[in-house]
Amino acid sequence: MKKGIIATRVKITVSQWLDTWLETYAKVRVRQNTYEDYKRIVEGHLKPSIGSFNLKDLRPEQVQKMLNQKLASGRQRDCGEHKKGGPLSPRTVELIFTVLHSALEQAVKNQTLIRNICNAVDKPKKSKNEFIPWTTEQMNHFLSSTKASRLFPVYITEWGTGLRRSELLGLKWEDIDLKRGMLTVRRAMVRVKSGYVFGDPKTKKSKRTIPLPERVTKELKAWKKRQAAENVAFEGEYNPLNLVFCNEAGQPMNPDFVSRSFKKDLEDAELPVIRFHDLRHGHATMLLELGENLKVVSDRLGHHSVAMTGDTYSHVQEKIQKEASNKLDKALKIK
Repeated sequence: MKKGIIATRVKITVSQWLDTWLETYAKVRVRQNTYEDYKRIVEGHLKPSIGSFNLKDLRPEQVQKMLNQKLASGRQRDCGEHKKGGPLSPRTVELIFTVLHSALEQAVKNQTLIRNICNAVDKPKKSKNEFIPWTTEQMNHFLSSTKASRLFPVYITEWGTGLRRSELLGLKWEDIDLKRGMLTVRRAMVRVKSGYVFGDPKTKKSKRTIPLPERVTKELKAWKKRQAAENVAFEGEYNPLNLVFCNEAGQPMNPDFVSRSFKKDLEDAELPVIRFHDLRHGHATMLLELGENLKVVSDRLGHHSVAMTGDTYSHVQEKIQKEASNKLDKALKIK
């Protein structure tokens, strides 16, 4: 009342409000695949745990208890006399918190609530996926061992650009200037329940133009010729979307198929297991270790700020700073 705000007296449950928030607010603000992720969190975690509470009666300790339980045994399910499953990953619990916080924040804006009780909760610590980038020798070995694979053009383009998987699979031939050796990111492709959708990349700065290494340009020219031959075999109905990377039927390439194939190719090459996304990290790490400017690397990755790039690759920065100190030592000549 001191703030001049009187919360609505309408009684609704947390479940009812989450449904309203999903359909009225989240659905029109985020991409389709993000909306589907939010819905999975709501249906699979938030509703079963706290959905029955009245929205205005929800307390910080109830949310805290839920988050703690998810971190301890969020995957557990009753299976007869036994329980199966273990803890949820910190990243998933962080997403659960984020979704609930966003939903309650909208309720505050609507004056349905007078405060967001998530602000009084110890939110999960941000998790960072630890990765050990391949050495140059390992990358060369991987690309050499996969030259005969249909995904080789995907792998070498990823090596040379550091694109996100969704950006890579959303490329169309009009986005690539093979004469100048330039690639422009204009869209991202993601898989949703209804199929594949194209949308804007992750951030505003994700729309960018990247000069291609000569070897990548060469391989893309060869790949385009192969697609033209496949088009003849399909009597002109092949690849109607003009995608750079499509499956053998000329349809969008399933992102999960790319990741699964990458994992199998890793095993065949007898290399340390990494995620496909780690090729993006490897691209950035290699450039930084070669002495490239942090701003240049940030622009290539499409990060929203140089600070984010510096934070993500702080381990590389430490190595570079140490090498800089060593150079100073070698230059110092005290008599």
